[in-house]
Amino acid sequence: MKNLILPLFILASTAGIAQDFLSLRVKLEYFVDQSIEAREAVMPTANQFGFESYQMDSLNQLISFRDSLHLQYVTLVLEEHGWLGISQIGKKANISLFLAIQHSSKDQIRDRYYPLLEVSAQNGESGLAQMATMKDRILVQKKLPQRYGTQWNYIGDQAVLFPLEDVNSVNENRVKVGLKPLTDEELQTVQSKYQ
Repeated sequence: MKNLILPLFILASTAGIAQDFLSLRVKLEYFVDQSIEAREAVMPTANQFGFESYQMDSLNQLISFRDSLHLQYVTLVLEEHGWLGISQIGKKANISLFLAIQHSSKDQIRDRYYPLLEVSAQNGESGLAQMATMKDRILVQKKLPQRYGTQWNYIGDQAVLFPLEDVNSVNENRVKVGLKPLTDEELQTVQSKYQ
């Protein structure tokens, strides 16, 4: 009888964990859908009403509100479970973890959770491109040159790349993490220093 009870206990515990991850997955995917829905409205709203309009202000407030709810939930998940990988929660929910941290308005949030993402990506459980994007964001927030060329700035109406560590190796770095190489035109927009 003892030999039967232990396997049943382990099976029940594993089923409970799988169920918890299923619930987490559903919630995390919901947050991604909410984020995408709001952000897809940005350019149409800006084109119709202008960037300085009441409508854009309302949309930006909605995005900030949704991002704050997303971040609160994700930080609870990360504190309890660590950076859950694709094999545990699926690709979309895994991306949800990344988006919540990446969109945080607080630099220390990215600094705190980036190492978890980095380990997950190096183990094939999160996207290397996400790791590279967050690494660049952290470097840019510290006014250091970015490594992968994922962070852009606007000067007037023109998109320009924030400074790069090495213009000559940026495309090699990008390809290693699954990002498309930057075009020569894009590379010509690189800022030599932060303004």
